[in-house]
Amino acid sequence: MATGTTKLENMVNPEVMAPMVSAKLEAAMKFAPLATIDRTLQGKPGDTVTLPKYAYIGDAEDVGEGEAIPIEKMATSTTKVSVKKAGKGVELTDESVLSGYGDPMGEAVNQLGLSIANKLDNDVLAVLDNIISAMTVGDGTATLTSNFIADALVKFGEDIDGEKVLLIAPAQLAELRKSEDWIKATDIGADIIIKGTVGMIHGCQVVLSNKIKAENGAYTNYIVKPGALAIYLKRDTEIENDRDIVNKTTVITADRHYTTHIADDAKAIKISAKE
Repeated sequence: MATGTTKLENMVNPEVMAPMVSAKLEAAMKFAPLATIDRTLQGKPGDTVTLPKYAYIGDAEDVGEGEAIPIEKMATSTTKVSVKKAGKGVELTDESVLSGYGDPMGEAVNQLGLSIANKLDNDVLAVLDNIISAMTVGDGTATLTSNFIADALVKFGEDIDGEKVLLIAPAQLAELRKSEDWIKATDIGADIIIKGTVGMIHGCQVVLSNKIKAENGAYTNYIVKPGALAIYLKRDTEIENDRDIVNKTTVITADRHYTTHIADDAKAIKISAKE
């Protein structure tokens, strides 16, 4: 008969917990599908990323027989963004883990994943606030209506079609659902881009978020196309634990190193609408 002592360190395994927390994190992130995940920074030195942006060289031109093809100089601008660390930790007593009441380890995995996911979503919204003025609509005096959205979409120019998501506050939903242009989520089918989609209007999949809050009597809403944003991942979720042998507790921490950035200015619209 095998004998042995079950120790807490056998139950708290960072190598096992890391992929579990990562899975919870990815599932909890609401805005992740709007961003491209770039992992090229992993394993490379430095905490600053220089991102080039190329100006369009112009349309091709007619070239007559024997004439030289026009040569254009490619102009670039660069933006520097810094990688940062987001982290959270929990402390578990031996009694809470070993007592068998509830599932403290499972709840720790869930809470850590949710915590970092919410931080990433917050950072995505924060970077959306930097949308260029040319892609900004409204002054906060008009309610977000079907007509307002239709007018705002003109900012996309000839790229008005295609997948896009409209982020709104729950309080703004009723006005849109009253419109004849409203399409229920059940009628969208398998084309839903991100979870939490409640419907569609003018080709925009509408997503509710409590993170969209009114300030000074106005909401800031966003219409975003996939590829508008980028998340540069320096290091994926890492789990570490540390024992306090005096108080018999275990601290478990989770952290992720990344930065967020607007990858394509032409794929996001910022709207200021009346509360």
